[in-house]
Amino acid sequence: MKVEFVKDFEARTTAGNRTVIAGTVIDLGEEKAGKLIAAGVARAVDLIPSFNPDALPYIDNRGRLVIPFDCPPRYRYWAGGQSVRDTLKEIFEERAACLPRDDSMTREQAEEEAARIMSKYSGDYHKEKEPQK
Repeated sequence: MKVEFVKDFEARTTAGNRTVIAGTVIDLGEEKAGKLIAAGVARAVDLIPSFNPDALPYIDNRGRLVIPFDCPPRYRYWAGGQSVRDTLKEIFEERAACLPRDDSMTREQAEEEAARIMSKYSGDYHKEKEPQK
């Protein structure tokens, strides 16, 4: 994990003490980086400083979920964003919402069709039924 030191830090190494100057960026193991971040000595360096708002997750023609590396942060499961399951659910909801627009389907039929489409693309995706009231 890359961290940037926000203040000078005296580090003990096998070769003796070493002063790390504020602004230095170093790649450290998760545990060491986490301790330095928690102590307020360093901050995590975002490997993708910006994002493309149009780079949204999608299902490709081979049935694979594609989450672009420059997608909005909420989709970056690898950096604390929402889970892959939540992203699949969002794609499902979007498809279900778009299908009844031609007035030939009810919302329930659209949800069933969206579930069929999603199941085709993602074998482990199952529509969650809402509890009946």
